[in-house]
Amino acid sequence: MLVQTTYSQIIKTNTNVGETITLKSEILKENREIQIFLPDSYQETDNTYPVLYVLDGQRYFLHAVSLHKTFVGFRQTPEFIIVGITKKQSERNRNFSSNAKTFLNAIEQDIIQYVDTNYRTSEDRLLFGWAYAGGFTIEALINKPNLFNAYIAASPFPASEKINAVDSLISHNTNFDKLLYFTSDINEGVVRDGTIALNELLINKAPESMRWNFREFIGEEHISTPFSTLYHGMITYFEYYPELQFNTLKEFLNAGGLESVYSYYQKRASRYGFPAELSDWTMFSITRNAMRADDFEQFDKLVNTFQPTDFMSRLRVSRACSIAEFYLKHKQYDRAIDLFNLLAEKHPNAVQPLYGLGDTYKALKKERKSSLYYKKAEKLSKTNSN
Repeated sequence: MLVQTTYSQIIKTNTNVGETITLKSEILKENREIQIFLPDSYQETDNTYPVLYVLDGQRYFLHAVSLHKTFVGFRQTPEFIIVGITKKQSERNRNFSSNAKTFLNAIEQDIIQYVDTNYRTSEDRLLFGWAYAGGFTIEALINKPNLFNAYIAASPFPASEKINAVDSLISHNTNFDKLLYFTSDINEGVVRDGTIALNELLINKAPESMRWNFREFIGEEHISTPFSTLYHGMITYFEYYPELQFNTLKEFLNAGGLESVYSYYQKRASRYGFPAELSDWTMFSITRNAMRADDFEQFDKLVNTFQPTDFMSRLRVSRACSIAEFYLKHKQYDRAIDLFNLLAEKHPNAVQPLYGLGDTYKALKKERKSSLYYKKAEKLSKTNSN
């Protein structure tokens, strides 16, 4: 049965993501298509941006753009430019040494040179590839270890054939500091065998300066690993960018407690220019973990440490009230009253601090005062609803 729409008019428009550019490659002696996505702020600022180069752009360019929107929307990474490099059918074996060097030279001299000349790029450059393109990504690391800052390889194949070359690279570059992020699923057969061998090599021989991470998936398929790999690889490369938070109090304590948090923010400030002080969200989320664990000792220690920053006066009123309510739960009535009063003064249209004061005086068996605050809260609630 057809359902008739209630809209009087429907407007259809085409949706375009980025732009497609055709370059003449002098090295490959052919035209090469690339797709370019620019961040939302690109036209509004004079900023420079990291660039993510995506092999098999015809397949993964849109995925990279989608991830960018998520990362930036949730403040997990800075904005970055995305360049998708379209693959031709004839390039099935581009990761084999003879073809790889030619293709890599074309990326460097034709594509990267074009992008750096025509767009505001920073020194951060990342390369992503899957399967054979993942093998090419490792080949790029071997042949041009300083061309990219991060080499992200999903289910790279054949990784096992590159072990000796990687060994030679890291043995002769003791100060090597680029990121190699590679993955496979536990059921990927020879693909997994190669990544396991590469992981063992790096465990035994990688210099301390090198950033590398092997992630073994469970429950993925060969065709699904690129999606998870690009997500986790980008998060790993842009470490220290997000405001720090922990899932549990135990996780916070096992990570080193406040000392590790202050260290994180120092590194964050050094790399990205953010303030070195802890963010309000970090201070609240750590405090909330102590509340969820019902650990008053840790809670009180954290609040007293953070109090000089006046962070509670900047919190959303419901979050700040949850801290006062935890004091009330543990019968710290004076602390609860002080905080509820502070919040009532700062948020004169909020009823939650007034109800909190009513609950606190009720716990103290001061019924008259408790009733006074309940009435104030109810009156304000009616005013707000009107």
